Amino acid sequence: MKTLRLAAIGGLVLSMMGACSSDDTSPAKGGEAGAAGEAGAGGAATGAAGAAGSADAAGAAGAAGAAQSAQVVRGQYIVVHVAGCPDCHTPRDAMGVPNSAMMLAGNAAFADLNPADDTKGLVPTPNLTPDMDTGLGKWTDAQIKNAFQNGIDADGKPLFSMMPYYVFHNMTDSDADAVVAYLRSLPAVIHEIPERQDLGFPVTQASPVPASLIPDTTLALSDPDYLHAQNGRYLAGSIGACMECHSQHDAMGAIPLMTDKLFQGNEPFTRAQLGLPPVFPATIYSANLTPATNGLAGWTPADVVQALHKGLSKDNKPLCPPMPSGPTGALAGLTDGDATDIGIYLTTLAPKDNGVIPLCVAPSSGMGAAGAGGTGN
Repeated sequence: MKTLRLAAIGGLVLSMMGACSSDDTSPAKGGEAGAAGEAGAGGAATGAAGAAGSADAAGAAGAAGAAQSAQVVRGQYIVVHVAGCPDCHTPRDAMGVPNSAMMLAGNAAFADLNPADDTKGLVPTPNLTPDMDTGLGKWTDAQIKNAFQNGIDADGKPLFSMMPYYVFHNMTDSDADAVVAYLRSLPAVIHEIPERQDLGFPVTQASPVPASLIPDTTLALSDPDYLHAQNGRYLAGSIGACMECHSQHDAMGAIPLMTDKLFQGNEPFTRAQLGLPPVFPATIYSANLTPATNGLAGWTPADVVQALHKGLSKDNKPLCPPMPSGPTGALAGLTDGDATDIGIYLTTLAPKDNGVIPLCVAPSSGMGAAGAGGTGN
């Protein structure tokens, strides 16, 4: 069961870029009251007052529109570049290329845990666009947040733990609201998604990862980089996929029971379920992100930034899938500041050795920075 959950991350081999939408606020009309000025001086005064009042209203509406636009932009950044939601929630063609016209419209055949039986094992991902009938159009904000933070859908049913809601549970309220605002700003796409088939075992709600157990930096409070490390901890451990992919999971595919292994890697991803050619190992293991000898020992924050933005390790070897880095990967869209903060955080964790982690070795040509082989993902 442990290896089956990796299908949820398999789509990270390729990444999609989302276009954020903003709300255009039309200026309020202020001249209508001013037309009364023809009635005399009193009318002129009334018109001027009306114009001023309308201008104030326009300014308030503009400020509200700007705030809403900023919220949507923040949500787009989290959804597309930090959490990588489109990788799982956008359908792909037979070659694995995402359909950009159906951004976040769900994947009806995302994973099949029992391919030999057409009636069992199918795990689709839902349509996250605001379509009224096939998407989230009828969901309330609270229901959307309950799904991606607590793993419960609008019908009160638990989501399969391929969805790392137990990580996103620790997202701040403002960021959760931004995610909702962005999803509501998307073009509504009509895309009927089938129900999840019988998996052969009960799907139960996973407990969230306790925020207090997410590893903390070893930097002192007085260190100038302490707050940067704390931002990196939040990005990597509460709203991103770093901790999800680089931690070993329990038998049901979730990590709450494996909190002693957070960020220590050694989680298996099979070549078959990632859809990779035979030049890759049959199983790829996620890298240890702590500064242990079998992890990031000797790495600097700049080395981590290079891995995130360029998909290259400290020694300039391309990282293996499903790491969503490199020029076309989701993590390439991280700001320089956020990528650096993640680097500061990871390189200042207490080193934790999680045993021998096989390296991913594959030709450096043919797959690009998102998966050409090298030092593992």
